[in-house]
Amino acid sequence: MRKLVFAGVIGAGFALAGASAQAGYVYVGDWEVNSGPYWGDEPSAYTGQEAAALLFGGVAADYAISTNGSNPAEINFDAWYSVLGYYGPNNGGVEFAQNYVSPDSDQCCGLYYSGGGFHLGDSTEAASAYVWDNAGNGNVNYAFRITGVPEPTSVVLLFTGLAGLGVALRGRPQTS
Repeated sequence: MRKLVFAGVIGAGFALAGASAQAGYVYVGDWEVNSGPYWGDEPSAYTGQEAAALLFGGVAADYAISTNGSNPAEINFDAWYSVLGYYGPNNGGVEFAQNYVSPDSDQCCGLYYSGGGFHLGDSTEAASAYVWDNAGNGNVNYAFRITGVPEPTSVVLLFTGLAGLGVALRGRPQTS
C-alpha cells in the first residue's frame, strides 16, 4: 500500500510539474494617443509598450497593451497609433501590435522617428502610440502591468520530495 501511495504522489507531482506558469495582468491606467507631444516638434516615437513605460514607470516588457478596455480578460495586445502624414480609418488612429515599429523608421531623429521627410498618406511612415497629430479623441490605449505567477514546478517537486521522504521514513523499523 505504501508503494502505491508513493507512486501516486510521485505521479501527481510530475503531472503538476508539467503545468506552465501563467502571467497575470493588472490594469494600471490608460491614455489617448493624441495626449503626447506634437509630431511637428519631431518628438520620439513610442510603441504602445514604450508609451506605457514612459507614463506609468518601468520598462516596456513590463506591460501588455489593449484597445479593448480595462478588463484584463479582453487584452488584445494591440495599441492605437498616430502615423506621420496618414489619417487612419478610426478617427485618425491606426491599430497595430503593441510593439509595432514602422518598417520605414530609422533612428536618425529620435526613437523610431523617420526624419524630416515623409510621404503623405503612407501608412508605413513613423508611428507613435503617444503623439499629438492624426489620431483624434477616442483612440485610447489601456495598459496592464504583467505580474508573474510562481512557477509550480519548484513547489510541486518540493512537496513531492517531502511526501516521498515521509513515506520512506514511515516504512523504517522503530528502534528503542
